[in-house]
Amino acid sequence: MNDLTRKENGFLSGVQGIQWAVFMLTNIIAVPVVVGAAFHMSPADISTFMQRMLFVSGAATLIQLFIGHRLPVVEGAAGMWWAIFILLGTMSAPSEQGLLLQQLEMGLIIAGIFLAILGFLPIIEKVRNLFTPIVTGVYLILLVAQLSGSFFKSMLGITATGQLNGKIALICFTEIVIILLISLKANGIWKSMGPFIGIVAGWSLFHFFGLIHLGKTYEPTSWFMVPQLLDWGTPKFDVGIVLTSIITSVVLISNVIAGILVVGIALEKEVKPKQYQKGILGNGITLFVSGLFSVVGVVPLSVSAGFITTTGIKKIRPLVIGAVLIMAAGFFPYIAEFLSTLPLEVAYASLFIPFSQMMGFGIRDLMGQKPSSRNLLVIGLSLMVGIGMMFMPTEAFESVAPWLRNIVANGLLVGLIFCLLLEHVLFREKKGAISTNN
Repeated sequence: MNDLTRKENGFLSGVQGIQWAVFMLTNIIAVPVVVGAAFHMSPADISTFMQRMLFVSGAATLIQLFIGHRLPVVEGAAGMWWAIFILLGTMSAPSEQGLLLQQLEMGLIIAGIFLAILGFLPIIEKVRNLFTPIVTGVYLILLVAQLSGSFFKSMLGITATGQLNGKIALICFTEIVIILLISLKANGIWKSMGPFIGIVAGWSLFHFFGLIHLGKTYEPTSWFMVPQLLDWGTPKFDVGIVLTSIITSVVLISNVIAGILVVGIALEKEVKPKQYQKGILGNGITLFVSGLFSVVGVVPLSVSAGFITTTGIKKIRPLVIGAVLIMAAGFFPYIAEFLSTLPLEVAYASLFIPFSQMMGFGIRDLMGQKPSSRNLLVIGLSLMVGIGMMFMPTEAFESVAPWLRNIVANGLLVGLIFCLLLEHVLFREKKGAISTNN
């Protein structure tokens, strides 16, 4: 009987591992395509970029699981690193882009070393104390708000066709309903299979309606290939790029801490201060690895908490299996080539519910606070500033220094930094003081 139980547990872990792998894929697939287009990469370069992104995402997740914070948090490309790569790529001349990629390699490597050193210093608990429920709640709401436009433009078919597409919208809606029904109504193993089944159903419907174009523009030369180190060339030092990378890595400490924090909430367990410090150390290592393998910088993804809540998968073992699968996929060029056929609309739809959960986490944090005038002002001002900056056109920041542009043009970061200033500097509450505001 014990052998049978172990087999059943092993089978369940394997299935859940596949689900984690699919979830990780939805956070990986778009990166090489979008960044590759910004740097005018060839189809072959984008395909090998996809391989390296798979390998690094899986490896980074394992690094955090065994060396870093040791929580079930997926590592994926950070939105701010995306912004830096895309912004620099679109603003530079094609003849300069090869050198720029080499400078970005160096920037990631140096930022990783800097962050790893910071992870050894006993100051992480002080950083952690900055993230009160108000700050965390504002962060999560701004995070979902900033991404909500991309979600709906994709799921409604606007990104693909330039206008509302009924077939794409219907498929995405069907996928979301399937995930909801399975996650809420199913029992046992099926309860954790909602996102995976939804993706399979959505992908199949795209094929059925003839919405996928299977014409290949790149044919791999072999079925097995080791991801290449420094594929963009020898790293080149540039003061501006290095400074931008270090600032970005420090600002993204908030993502690392918030990601660990919200996953701890989803797991219903208290996260130890040392785990935050190890998470920073792990992120430094993964940034260093990102630079070595010529990919976009990775961070712990807060949306992992929504995935855990939706599926109920809380154990480490399934994520280890999923990360190993993703890492191994980076050795097979045909897998990377095949993955490019997964419609982004299907990927966005599969993430819709987990991201909705993230919004719920943020609202819960804010609802738990006393509705004093001070708290309401901090929350309202932070959300107003953050969301307002999201509607600013990118051209408005052309006069800003490049190293600062990537921060001020990001509504999430502006809102978060503004909230930190209001919470801890401008409207700081004295310890032990009782608010009398109404």
